[in-house]
Amino acid sequence: MPTLKIGMTVKLPKPYFGIAGTIIAYYAAKDQYLVRFGVSQQLYFKPDELIVWKS
Repeated sequence: MPTLKIGMTVKLPKPYFGIAGTIIAYYAAKDQYLVRFGVSQQLYFKPDELIVWKS
């Protein structure tokens, strides 16, 4: 069961340190989140790689 939710802003892991993105989808079969950052970049990350952005 996912702990993060679609629409949450998260900090990305290395080598993307210092970049924030938005979770746009969850891939249950692989337990990965699709995170969009920048205008057209998006990648899958495991839940333990992401940190919830707190402003």
